[in-house]
Amino acid sequence: MLNFSYEEALQNFPHLLDNVATSHQVITVQGANHESVVLISKDDFDSISTGGHPAPTLAASPPGANNNLDGWL
Repeated sequence: MLNFSYEEALQNFPHLLDNVATSHQVITVQGANHESVVLISKDDFDSISTGGHPAPTLAASPPGANNNLDGWL
């Protein structure tokens, strides 16, 4: 799971959404009030909410992943 600040996510939101949808990577965004939200693709959400398989990658980031948008843009 990758983590981004609100500011990082806001600056790159269109790219972030495209990459979440295509890579099925789960990300967290820490809001300005320090509450966090999780972004997952619609396909992954539908799979989870209907009991389908497989669930998105919730545990670990892929090898070499980091908490910045360098590889996402």
